[in-house]
Amino acid sequence: MTILKPGRFIIITSALVCTAAFWYFSLRTSPAAEKSTPAPLVSLVTVKSTDLPLTLTTQGHLISLNQVDVRAQITSAVTQVVFHEGDFVKKGQLLFTLDDAQQQAALHHALSQLAVMQAQLNKANHDLVRGKSLIKQNYISSSDWDTLVSTQQQYSAQVLAAQDDIRTAQAQLSYTRIYAPVSGKTGALNVHQGSLAQPGSTLPLVSINEFDPIGAEFTLPEQNLNAVIVAQSHAPVKVWVNNANGQRIAGTLNFIDNSVSTSSGTVNFKARFENADNLLWPGLYQEITVDAGITPNAVVLPPQSVQDGPDGHFVYVIDKQNRASTVPVTLLRIQQQMAVVEGVTPGMQVVNEGARMLRPGMSVSIVTHRAGQSL
Repeated sequence: MTILKPGRFIIITSALVCTAAFWYFSLRTSPAAEKSTPAPLVSLVTVKSTDLPLTLTTQGHLISLNQVDVRAQITSAVTQVVFHEGDFVKKGQLLFTLDDAQQQAALHHALSQLAVMQAQLNKANHDLVRGKSLIKQNYISSSDWDTLVSTQQQYSAQVLAAQDDIRTAQAQLSYTRIYAPVSGKTGALNVHQGSLAQPGSTLPLVSINEFDPIGAEFTLPEQNLNAVIVAQSHAPVKVWVNNANGQRIAGTLNFIDNSVSTSSGTVNFKARFENADNLLWPGLYQEITVDAGITPNAVVLPPQSVQDGPDGHFVYVIDKQNRASTVPVTLLRIQQQMAVVEGVTPGMQVVNEGARMLRPGMSVSIVTHRAGQSL
């Protein structure tokens, strides 16, 4: 018996393995094997049209409709801060008191001056009355009469000036009591008791953001502008946001900008919301929904029917030979679990499930889709 050497044995074995692999893969790629691959299963859906509420979704920020920087009108020391920073305050509520010693003194001086001028005016009035009777009897000259009239007019003017000085002093004194100009939430305090309040300071004493009502600021693409304008011409347009509890809150669109941004192709909008419970917060980033009327005869499909390719969106249709081909469509939006499209007509049938496995020209098997089953 002939014994094979190890090296020769390895060569023969490798050749046999390669030959077997060649025949195996040849059988797998043969036309017969290809013909044995079953056609992919697909289900069809009929394109429909319906009157669909136009709901636009975007992002934006909540904003305070009224933000006020509280500043001092006079230079004086802060004697009292009558609230805590971060408090909600009411319009007209006392916030700060300033040292009013100088203003009180100025008011007292103005009152004293008025008293002096009033006394002089009273005497001048008395002299004028007495001089009127004397001139009729020719006891005084015309020159003396003119002097009496001039003196009375002079003191009358001085009384009016003294009264103006009192009003000025009262106004200066009122500036030592600083009240909230609006209702809202206070921010950080920039002064404390003993600080010097100055009208020209770069920082306000405190800022107040109005919370009720509150606004929302957002943008929409310019192609949505006409729909919003038409909807607003028929009824107030509702805008929706979520409050801190996650509840949807309805507001009203109250501002559309007067031009479209040429750089971004968007339009700025604002809405107004009641916020009595203070659950909407200025500056918060929000998802915003706009009810922009009704889209009549909207063409809709299940979202899975619409495919995305290098040239845009398309759907598959099946011909009489059960071969797949594509039809380009424009996807307008996905809303209420429906894709709103252009490019197909109601009544057409397109592939609903199984489209991801298709290629143009591929043969398919059409099945009837039943509830609770998937392909």
